Amino acid sequence: MPQVVRCGIIRHMAIATRAIIIENDRILVTFRNKNNSQYFTLVGGRVNDAESNEQALVREIMEETGLQIVSASLVFHEKHHEPYNEQYIYICQVAPHSDIAIQETSEEAWLNKSVMHQNIHEPRWVPLSSFEHLPFRTPQLQQAIVHALKKGFPKQPIEL
Repeated sequence: MPQVVRCGIIRHMAIATRAIIIENDRILVTFRNKNNSQYFTLVGGRVNDAESNEQALVREIMEETGLQIVSASLVFHEKHHEPYNEQYIYICQVAPHSDIAIQETSEEAWLNKSVMHQNIHEPRWVPLSSFEHLPFRTPQLQQAIVHALKKGFPKQPIEL
């Protein structure tokens, strides 16, 4: 994993994968309440050592929603601040399903149950018409998605 030295401290650069999942005029997002900061982000998370971006994407979406990805196409690459220095964003199709839910064995489930309740994760379907008004974690990604919803998602990944 790449390293960055800052103030004499070695930090590992982290990579995350995120999914854009759209069904029935809704987009799947994660509501976060982290230390009383409330915002939305796409579902997904950290790529582990010895794991490809696509493997991480499949694992993270299963952990955070219970959904199984059947196809994924990279549409955006975003340089980002810590804890994730890079994010790879995929437009995804999922297998037929019923409800979405954080899986009990996931890190998110453990964090949601913590005594302090200071790091809550909650997957939610949001109407596409409301997406651009959400307090979204990365506004440039939000605007790129809003643009793509109107004009179509790129065939080749776009650097944000």
